[in-house]
Amino acid sequence: MPVTVQQILELPVLSEAQILAGKSGLGRRVTSVTVGEVPDIADWLSGGELVLSTLFAFQGDVEKQRDFCRRVMLADAAALFVKTTRFVQQIPDDVLALAEKRNFPIVEVPKTLRWTRLMEAATELIIDRQASLLSESQAIHHTLLEVVISGGDWNDLARELARLVGRPVLLLDSYLEILALSPGAGVSREELATKLNRPEARALFEELGRTRKVCAVRESILPRMFVQPVIASHERRGYVCVLTEQEVLNANQIMTLEHGATIAALEAAQDRARFETEVRLRGDFVDAVTSGDVPVGDSLLRRGVFLGLDLSQGAAVILGGVDEAEGLVVRRNFDLDTLEERIDRLFVLASRRVREQESSSLVSLKSRRLVIFVAGATGRDVESQRKLVVSLRNIAEHETRLSVSFGISNFAPHPEQMSAAYQQALVALKVGRKLAGPGAIMHFHEAGSYRLLLDIWERDPGQILALYEETIAPLDRYDEKNGTRLTETLIVFFRNNENLNLTAAELYAHRHTVRYRLEKIAELTGLSVYQTEHKERLSLGLKARTLVTE
Repeated sequence: MPVTVQQILELPVLSEAQILAGKSGLGRRVTSVTVGEVPDIADWLSGGELVLSTLFAFQGDVEKQRDFCRRVMLADAAALFVKTTRFVQQIPDDVLALAEKRNFPIVEVPKTLRWTRLMEAATELIIDRQASLLSESQAIHHTLLEVVISGGDWNDLARELARLVGRPVLLLDSYLEILALSPGAGVSREELATKLNRPEARALFEELGRTRKVCAVRESILPRMFVQPVIASHERRGYVCVLTEQEVLNANQIMTLEHGATIAALEAAQDRARFETEVRLRGDFVDAVTSGDVPVGDSLLRRGVFLGLDLSQGAAVILGGVDEAEGLVVRRNFDLDTLEERIDRLFVLASRRVREQESSSLVSLKSRRLVIFVAGATGRDVESQRKLVVSLRNIAEHETRLSVSFGISNFAPHPEQMSAAYQQALVALKVGRKLAGPGAIMHFHEAGSYRLLLDIWERDPGQILALYEETIAPLDRYDEKNGTRLTETLIVFFRNNENLNLTAAELYAHRHTVRYRLEKIAELTGLSVYQTEHKERLSLGLKARTLVTE
């Protein structure tokens, strides 16, 4: 605990001192002692000083006495000790009233007291207390550091902090994910997570994160707490929170929170190192499996099991492409560091979500893309895969504000087929994006002939452009010039399995009108929907149109 004005007054040298005002402020902290006999002493104060004065410079000038006392108060000094019977008779009543209102102690000492005696006694007390605080600080730091050195986790750190501060402790990461909650909090982890996920709570912690000091949280949306941001390399890494109904924390509790934040930063750095190692190991494994250059033997399978993936019974591959990373979505105020941070966050959340559904699966990062090997029942069931992917896309959108497109492979029953499954997922991702844009989800079996056209498009786009010009381009130009709907009619006709009645109903047109349009299509393209080979070319032409037009 720091030295207070009350403790200074208990010194034997001040046995005859009298409190003139501000008795309720005797708990104010004293950091040093200074003599203030110059008019501008307040300009040199930094807060916490015990100011000693005879008011010699202001004798006979009550207004200057008022100004001096007010400025000392406003400078956040701890107290003002004065000799009022040597050069001034008394402190003005309005100054005493202001001191009383501000809980600022003004103390009268005997005129025979030498300032040097008071300064010596008070300074000795302050230094002794500072030495004691330093010893306590070192002990707290050593205790908390031992938790990390001995291999303790976030829960161990929270329990030790709670023991030291005497109140429940909550540890959060920079995204307000709960890392640990000590026993006795009076609120469940799930309830806390719900409260922390509210926009108001996120905005509040965003504001708190801009400071390095302990702040009180009194908003009704959250339990009452004090929060110490965890800062490392000028970046916010999380928060150390003590849950308490106290109006203020004592100095020991504040010191413990500050040390807790330092140790939390160290633990966060270790987490980061573990994260980067895990990403690298998973990435190396994925490269080995998907390259096709390394035989998928027992050694590689054992590496997979070590990482939590069992490929022995087969798996499907899901590829998640971050649209912002590939220039498909552009966001303002979204720099590369922010993108990397959010992709890392997405990796963590996606890993958690996939493991919840299939514990023997694996999520990795490869060129800023999620690579997911889904084993078990989900790997074999297309509908389960789609539900999983939709949930991952929602997580990306709501938790990281990223747009992610997904491609899903067929199930590969043998480990040797994982390379081919990866290529299937990649094709599905590309085709899905081409057809539906950012945020697309496509299974490989849905790509159909698009996958062949896409392959040609990426190698020789001129061939696809030529196919489009020979088939559908004349219809598009005719529609644009005449305001007709020939291309739309062809699309609907094929979608309805060449049924005139269904096509007419969908287009709100007479069946004879549809027949006339189909004849016009044959006239413009030289291709009839009633001839098999011509139908195939028109169908491919429509797919080529999707690839070449945005």
